[in-house]
Amino acid sequence: MEISEELFQYVVDIRRKIHRHPETGFDLPVTCALVRGELEKLGFPYSEDYAPCSFVVFIGNDPSKKTLAVRADMDALPVEEKVDLPFKSEVPGKMHACGHDTHTAVLLGVAKLLKEHENELPCNVRLLFQPSEECEESGAEVMVKNGALDGVDAIFCTHCDSLEPGEIGWHNGDYMAACMPFNIRFYGRASHAAAAPEKGVDAIRMAREAADRLEALVKECFGDKKYIWNLGVFKGGTAHNIIADFCELHITFRFFAEDIALAFREKAFAALQEIAVKYGGRVEADAEISCHAVYNDPVLMEQFKEVISKDPRLTLKEMSDRMSSEDFAWYLTKVPGFLFRFGIWNEAEGCCAPGHSSLFKVDERGFRSALMAFTDFIMSYR
Repeated sequence: MEISEELFQYVVDIRRKIHRHPETGFDLPVTCALVRGELEKLGFPYSEDYAPCSFVVFIGNDPSKKTLAVRADMDALPVEEKVDLPFKSEVPGKMHACGHDTHTAVLLGVAKLLKEHENELPCNVRLLFQPSEECEESGAEVMVKNGALDGVDAIFCTHCDSLEPGEIGWHNGDYMAACMPFNIRFYGRASHAAAAPEKGVDAIRMAREAADRLEALVKECFGDKKYIWNLGVFKGGTAHNIIADFCELHITFRFFAEDIALAFREKAFAALQEIAVKYGGRVEADAEISCHAVYNDPVLMEQFKEVISKDPRLTLKEMSDRMSSEDFAWYLTKVPGFLFRFGIWNEAEGCCAPGHSSLFKVDERGFRSALMAFTDFIMSYR
């Protein structure tokens, strides 16, 4: 499909409107009003029932055809924008610092293109506009649990990245890591460290031993497999001469091998209890998978690469796996799919800050490649 200048400008304008009014989590009234208005103009049936501030758009209803879903996230971040743009964030302390405004605008552009070619589509298409990708409660998880993928055969999405406009990033298999945050709380007994140390139970001492022991244990369990174990918070105590009665640890844990992670968790909980008993204290711990790993289905990815390679406007670039997480993985627990990247990097124009930075800026020319990649694959899917 040709990407007209009119369509490109439409996507740019939509993106800038969204960028001015960043919203977070499941609270996206301004963004939803804009998306709803554009969907009403297109006339496709849609539902807002799968999650707060979400849209599921239904294009085609032919039971003899497969159904392909496409997802875009809509939420922003609690970041103060420091880029001087004509369409800079008008909301203090909030900013589209990860490009979700571009994802939403591009998917609306895809919807416009599909409307123009509605009678030519080789498959049914379902567009998912998702809230709360960045927050603790995943919008993707909520939408999956509420049936947003019922009847869908496959799903794909994109994310802007540090590629040049026109470049499309791909990766087969394990791509983005699963996440299981560990939150640990040790309870002891306070006492004066000099006058009555024998009456105290030192929560900090327990936490120190736990930190060292768990770090050694995770290394032993994972061996040469990839993982991240990072102690981000170690907090306890009230004064230099008081034995602490409380200490907490918050640890980020990322991995691809979920079976090993679950086995490690059981060993870790047992070790924590052993330490608490040893010192006469008490421990509480929780560690749940907040996000599964993104696994790019190799069959679908090869089909995608073949289609993209035939488009002279686009250049394929293989990406490395990464230890960051993406809640798109929740959809992949139901149907096969993949996540690809499109380029918005331009050092000459200052578009070179990493995602989640207050200086994040995109080269809007990259929107063309995202539109091409989406529509190329949709028109090939049977």
